Amino acid sequence: MGHLLLMWRLILHDMRRHPGEALMFLLAVGVATASLTLGLATNNAVTTGYLKTREVTAGPDITAITTAADPSGLAERLADTPGVGAQADPVFAFDTTVRAHGRTARSSVEGRETAPSAVDRPLVTSGSWVRPGGAVVERGFAQAIGVRVGDRVTIGERAYPVVGTAISAATPVYPWSNWAQGPGPSDHGGRIWLTTADTRAAAGENPGVHLIHMKLTDPTAPLRWRDTVFAPDNRGESWVNTRSWQTVLQTDTNMIRATQPALVVGGWLLAVAALVTLAALATTRSARDSRRAGLLKAVGAGPGSVTAVLLAQYLLLTVLATALGLTAGTLAAPRVVDPSAGLLDTVGPPDAVTVTGAVFLAVVVAVAGALGPAVRTARTSTVHALADPAHLLTHHPHLNAVTAYLPTSLLLGIRLLARRPGRAVLASAGTAATTIMVTAMLAWHTELGAAPAHRRFGPIEVRTDQTGEVLLAVTLALVTLSALNTVLLGWSTAVQARRALTISRTLGATPGQVVTALCVAQLLPAVPGVAAGIPVGLGLYWLFGTQITPPGSWLLSAALAVLLAVAALTALPAWIHTRKPAARVLNAETA
Repeated sequence: MGHLLLMWRLILHDMRRHPGEALMFLLAVGVATASLTLGLATNNAVTTGYLKTREVTAGPDITAITTAADPSGLAERLADTPGVGAQADPVFAFDTTVRAHGRTARSSVEGRETAPSAVDRPLVTSGSWVRPGGAVVERGFAQAIGVRVGDRVTIGERAYPVVGTAISAATPVYPWSNWAQGPGPSDHGGRIWLTTADTRAAAGENPGVHLIHMKLTDPTAPLRWRDTVFAPDNRGESWVNTRSWQTVLQTDTNMIRATQPALVVGGWLLAVAALVTLAALATTRSARDSRRAGLLKAVGAGPGSVTAVLLAQYLLLTVLATALGLTAGTLAAPRVVDPSAGLLDTVGPPDAVTVTGAVFLAVVVAVAGALGPAVRTARTSTVHALADPAHLLTHHPHLNAVTAYLPTSLLLGIRLLARRPGRAVLASAGTAATTIMVTAMLAWHTELGAAPAHRRFGPIEVRTDQTGEVLLAVTLALVTLSALNTVLLGWSTAVQARRALTISRTLGATPGQVVTALCVAQLLPAVPGVAAGIPVGLGLYWLFGTQITPPGSWLLSAALAVLLAVAALTALPAWIHTRKPAARVLNAETA
């Protein structure tokens, strides 16, 4: 109990004195966990939102679509078919082009009565339900074409005021809501409801279909019911098609087909950046943790107790960051998976796979970043830890021979890099993670520019915009975290090499050469990171998207921009380091 109380007091004391470090840890691990949670929770969020919408709107288990001019015979036959629990009256619908605010879009127009239907009762989300002369627009479609209650949509030659918006589970979300099409190729489009009389008047000579929505006694087996009822020799003279609720759900899930890999892969890349953040924080804390370890050993603590004390804060922050990431990802999932606002935003608890993945990622980051420094500090002798002597450069005879004739800045930079190769590996990994996402963004923009006009500006732009927003958000988070890591690594390198660089200054090195040396120590590991990040980013995009390659000039410009950013962010802490007079630094080291 005494050990736990001691750890708790030390954690509170450290967090009160250094809240910025705790905040950076929470931010790094929390963002990575939230991104991975979003990626893993999206399928569950789509299912939860659709099932809730289906329950509230009495969504059909299966819908029969027929081109018969008089569907009454088919409707009567279906109503008497074993397995049908409830059936709505046939709904007349037709496919057309509508106009609103100067834009045109494909849409189905369905004729409905003012009284609620037995199956498929759309939920009005704003305004009111259909009335003579008024139109109700599916919410996702209304959002896409920019109409609200009070605006007007033109169907055929007549403009109808929008009296409401609604959602329904009978069709997939926009842009796959248009089911009022007969045999042949289908167009993407939205969904609008009018009264039955207004629908027939608006259709004019346009061919129409009838939709028959049904509830089955066994909603889990609509396909078996369909194969029995609509056997090839039992369809009749008219064309009949069927759509089950599982088809609707699968189509809705396709909305996130491109965004889910970006979130999952982005979560792991953010985890790499978080690992670099944690390693940089451990480096800046090394002197403080070493002295604390020495004091604990002086009062009788063993290496195991010292390691536990040093890791306790990281583990506590890991638990908190995981909880925050899981919560943020779970709350954001319904909005990410439903960009067209066609489903109820229902937040459900994360499933076991999501929780396990988020916890595993957070623990890997915390253990990989903090365990090594904590163990090394715990193994340090008591006297050595309390004295905290200067860390001398390790001599590498072969390296010294190779670099002896290099310019001063390059010589110092290479030797600083050779002093701590592990940090160079982390810096390279962080740069590679950023380059991967930047390359994916460039590939996405290239694919968007090469796509036909109807894909860029048609209904499918809903999913395209969502993919771009997710890629941009993950890339910005990764760039921000990488920029912070570069500053932290540059600062920690300057602090740990303070004595050696100060001696170099006393021997004639100028402040500019010292700043350049620190930039070289960061740039050299960044170069292989950029070189590896570009092909890996293209490979991941080809794996989850299409095999398209951005122009070489774009990739070269991105690589140069990343390297310039690394140099600029490293130069700032290096310049601050050279502001102190050499004599004062040496006096502080020997005091």
